[in-house]
Amino acid sequence: MERRLDIGGKLRALRNERRISLRTLAKLSGLSVNTLSLIERNITSPTVNTLYSISRALGVKISHFFDEERTEDLLFTKADARTVVEMKEKGVKVETLGVGLVQQGLEGFVITARQGCKGLKKGSQMGDELLFCLKGKFQINVNKDTFTMEEGDALLVKGNLLYRWESTGEGESQLLVVKEARK
Repeated sequence: MERRLDIGGKLRALRNERRISLRTLAKLSGLSVNTLSLIERNITSPTVNTLYSISRALGVKISHFFDEERTEDLLFTKADARTVVEMKEKGVKVETLGVGLVQQGLEGFVITARQGCKGLKKGSQMGDELLFCLKGKFQINVNKDTFTMEEGDALLVKGNLLYRWESTGEGESQLLVVKEARK
């Protein structure tokens, strides 16, 4: 059973807790006040890139928006109990593979995308990322290099590099992303 998140509520609560206006958050994140307002009211879902921008501006891990306030030494998540976010891009969803470990060092996500769907990861975080094609086919562009990833293929990327991905397989493709958790 997929759980839906209240990303807007968590964003509003965090912003209010820190006494940051929408206008100030817009300046810090590089996003428009209108976009932030729509996200806070859960009228639109943020892209992964937008969520990264917001988390950087607020100094929290991206997993903060998925977190359920748990801090465990061990965390097991059944496939049907994952937190799922339908992204702004039609045909793209992101599932968190678990958050809530004490001093969690890794964050894992599964991106499921229909053929033709695209995404961008800005190169602003520290730490490396592992991309692993679980199903289907993806084209990954890093700088001037292009990689075609099929089921079982892996790519390691430095966190400071920008990369673009596109689902090029028939039907749905799935990409596992594991990265260092933001401190």
